[in-house]
Amino acid sequence: MSGNPTTPSPAHTASDSGRGTRQRGWWIPYTFVLGFMVVLGANMTMLYFATSTFSGLSTRQAYVEGLAYNDKVAQEEAQEALGWTWTADLVGVDRDGDVRRATLRLDGRDAENRPLSGASVTAEIRRPAEQGMDQTVSFVPVGEGGYETAVTLPKPGQWDMLFTVQRGDDTFVMRRRLRTE
Repeated sequence: MSGNPTTPSPAHTASDSGRGTRQRGWWIPYTFVLGFMVVLGANMTMLYFATSTFSGLSTRQAYVEGLAYNDKVAQEEAQEALGWTWTADLVGVDRDGDVRRATLRLDGRDAENRPLSGASVTAEIRRPAEQGMDQTVSFVPVGEGGYETAVTLPKPGQWDMLFTVQRGDDTFVMRRRLRTE
């Protein structure tokens, strides 16, 4: 026997290095694979929710409406020239579970701050994040320049309202977002 009994021979270390111990940093390639799998999983989750939830379309005929853009600009300029101001508010909100019953009130003034009476008023009420809850309501005149209608909102939260006021040959369109608690 030659040499130190605790020191293995060079032939002995070469054959043992592949069996019992691993090289330092053996796990590093696996962390890259794991990182890419996490990113891929997050992207697939976002892709699923992006394609299966609200599409974001507010109109089905965007191309046709785009062609009529100049007409819409002219209507907005004519509306601005009227000088009308309108305020909208939900009053007397009554809660019954998720359902909200209220009176939707609209008050109008002309350019000289006189009440706008004798108009025909309608409103389209829409839920911005959910479909199937849209409704159209007509208003009745109450007092000078005031118009009211009863509304039932199936859920609390935000509601988009598109008011259309017609008086003679003049038309006024106004959008408002109202919130119920």
